[in-house]
Amino acid sequence: MIIKCLQETTDWGSYTYVPNHTYFFDEKSQLVGYMKAGTSVVELFKVPKKQFSKTRRKFKDVTKNFKLNEINC
Repeated sequence: MIIKCLQETTDWGSYTYVPNHTYFFDEKSQLVGYMKAGTSVVELFKVPKKQFSKTRRKFKDVTKNFKLNEINC
């Protein structure tokens, strides 16, 4: 079950080709899916990713922008 949605806001400096996606996390803070920048399609993983790191990256909480019960995981 998805409980948190974070949109990456990292400034990549001169690396303008690096997109900032939206990430979906479960109650254990494991990454369960993502939405590519510029799309509205949510890609869910078969198995949660436990090693996703938020270190040196910036995010804003956009959970309120999504109807989480409509995203199946």
